[in-house]
Amino acid sequence: MGRNAEEVGAVPDQRIVVGYDGSPDARKAARWALDEATRTDAPVELLYAYEWPTYVPAAAMMPAAAVYPDADTDDAVGDMLGRAIATAADTHPGVRVRARVEHGTAAVALTQRGADAGLLVVGGPRHSGVRALLGSTAASVSTHARCPVVVVRGEPRATDPVLAGVDDSPTAATVLGFAFEQAAVRGVGVRAVHGWPVPDGGRDLLCERNLDAVAAERRRLQEIVDCWRRRFPAVPVTTEVLVGPPGEVLAEAAAGAQLVVAGARVRRALRMALRPSISRHLLHRARCSIALVQGSTPAG
Repeated sequence: MGRNAEEVGAVPDQRIVVGYDGSPDARKAARWALDEATRTDAPVELLYAYEWPTYVPAAAMMPAAAVYPDADTDDAVGDMLGRAIATAADTHPGVRVRARVEHGTAAVALTQRGADAGLLVVGGPRHSGVRALLGSTAASVSTHARCPVVVVRGEPRATDPVLAGVDDSPTAATVLGFAFEQAAVRGVGVRAVHGWPVPDGGRDLLCERNLDAVAAERRRLQEIVDCWRRRFPAVPVTTEVLVGPPGEVLAEAAAGAQLVVAGARVRRALRMALRPSISRHLLHRARCSIALVQGSTPAG
């Protein structure tokens, strides 16, 4: 289930970039980021992206130059970001906050700004079936970002644990490291879950071979979690091997968590649509905030 705690370096203290457009989901994401910055002393950047259309005249062979926003639109965006910064100064006076405007799609702008950031934060409700299939800003950013991506949703209780989805990939160590760090600053526990898909369509689940396989999975999970338990002795942790498809198991377990952490695996677009990853299951079904972290070796 991946490398242990001693093989993973500490996460650097870098800025938190928030996708911000003034919507309720964006304001919720900004609050989450400001709370995180209060705990970690990281600066926050509110990023607004102009997704302005390109004008294509009728019967033209080539598109015309992009029509960029006029002065009134620029002023409105500036006022919106100014109000957000003023609100942040009132609610989180110790946090350093700035705003930035980029021309381009939100997914591209966030991915580019996240190249040297510590964390990307976006807001987002659970997806509809069509939106989950075709993609969204959160799905696109989590696929291409070089830093962890947090999708903020729900209203969890402050005492709820952090859920870590642990699989057999090298990403597992990164997932657990992020989960333990988040639990430590929040003063809550970690619930480490490994989903074990039943072979042979679930026939004869209680046969000796399956029982032995589950016991082996439980031992491997305990071994990697123990490495992080030694680094974070004050963080309570439980481990569970749940029978079922990993994505479905983790999405169901997330119902009692304030944050679920999983690996964001890079996949080809067609494969993402036809065989959803664990991160796609979470974006589609999880009710709490989701942290998707990149591992050292993307899955192809």
